[in-house]
Amino acid sequence: MRYVDLEAFLAVARTRSFRRAAQERGVTGPALSHSVRNLEEELGLRLLNRTTRSVSPTEAGELLVSLLEPAFEDVQSAIAQVKSLSGQPSGVVRVSVPAPALEHLIMPQVPTFLATYPRISLELISDARVIDIVAEGFDAGVRLGLEMANDMIAMPLGKPQIYDVVASPDYLARHGRPEAPADLARHDCIRIRFPSGVIFSWRFDVDGEEFVMTPEGRLILNDARHVVSVAIAGAGIARLATEYTEPHVRAGSLVRLLEGYAPNLPAWHIYYPSRRYVPPALRAFLDFYRDALARK
Repeated sequence: MRYVDLEAFLAVARTRSFRRAAQERGVTGPALSHSVRNLEEELGLRLLNRTTRSVSPTEAGELLVSLLEPAFEDVQSAIAQVKSLSGQPSGVVRVSVPAPALEHLIMPQVPTFLATYPRISLELISDARVIDIVAEGFDAGVRLGLEMANDMIAMPLGKPQIYDVVASPDYLARHGRPEAPADLARHDCIRIRFPSGVIFSWRFDVDGEEFVMTPEGRLILNDARHVVSVAIAGAGIARLATEYTEPHVRAGSLVRLLEGYAPNLPAWHIYYPSRRYVPPALRAFLDFYRDALARK
């Protein structure tokens, strides 16, 4: 029984797809199928139910997954501890990060991180979905606030978020300026849809009470950079993280609105599974970004 066959089976069971597992492991589909067949023949049991559309573990497969995963984690931790004796952390760190955090917090520091840790490779995937990072093969994830499972350890990245309500001078000249959040109901707002399908709600602090509204408007986008461009062109009122709006506010192409109603929003947090041992590469990544963003 080969270790590589066990790894191949776990990858297919986790992704529920031979194609995705093959892509993830950098091997061909036939090679992966051959590994799984070897394992099934060795055990004398079918481990995966296969149809033309789906793959799922059998009862025996589910049992094997539940037993192998903690064992593999122990093996990987042991190898990482031995490697750490070299004094240089090594390995791959995979992180799921929403686009705003990736663009403004993570990417500016990446060249310095790679230069500091030449034996660590990074895989940074832009994704705003609420996912199970362990099931999808990530070492860590970044999300706003503490919106993550209870069995995760979370660490703030940077400062609390500030979101601006903005519009172009041209739009305000044509439609007037909202003086209170309720006035937005009479305006054309540029809306953002999350990958989950939910429309981004706009939150305000009105006399110490939270006021939440789902904006109305004729345009829905899913990329903040596109929202900025159409807001500058006068298509409507937008709400965006200040990192996207600040340069254009300074240039005069956007105007901040309703500043007295800005709520306190949580910071971005990086989170990772609660384990007995954190791999040195992930620990280096966490410590580097904690220190780098604390200095900003």
